[in-house]
Amino acid sequence: MQRDYSSSKFPLGSLLPDFELPNVAGNTIGKDFFHAAQAILVVFTCNHCPYVKGSEEMLIDVARKFEPEGLQVVTINSNDPKTYPEDSFDKMRHKSELMELPYPYLFDSSQEVAKAFDAQCTPECYLFDLSKRLVFHGPVNDNPKEPAAARENYLEAALVQLLNGKEPEPGFIRPVGCSIKWKR
Repeated sequence: MQRDYSSSKFPLGSLLPDFELPNVAGNTIGKDFFHAAQAILVVFTCNHCPYVKGSEEMLIDVARKFEPEGLQVVTINSNDPKTYPEDSFDKMRHKSELMELPYPYLFDSSQEVAKAFDAQCTPECYLFDLSKRLVFHGPVNDNPKEPAAARENYLEAALVQLLNGKEPEPGFIRPVGCSIKWKR
């Protein structure tokens, strides 16, 4: 596990960027979605990545477990569907329905939101506190490709610390996954 790097463009302490994106459910979701949140989780994800597929059940479990404590989650797909058709909006909608995702699944077709977060891969988690300040940036767990071999749930540990009034430690763990598929 590498903990030595964090984004110089979007370091810990950064405020949640403004955004407004289409949700697969047919509505548009933006920063105001989080107005009552005690904790905010934004996860860059997609349909095709094996690291996402290996982390998704743990992410869903964390979202369901902490929702009653005020966690609000959105996931964002910023991949170019022209080069990765499996990440198209229609296939995102199908995945959301099939898996009964407990959070909005948003599409960043311009890739501007991913750039605002300085997101690099999928899955990549950004956890914000009540004041919408970034307190954790990293992966869901220590083995995103093989969930049965995961020994540490980094995301849950950060949430427990945050909801208990503590700053998550570590605040940054290098995300591991597939690179975001940028437009050419």
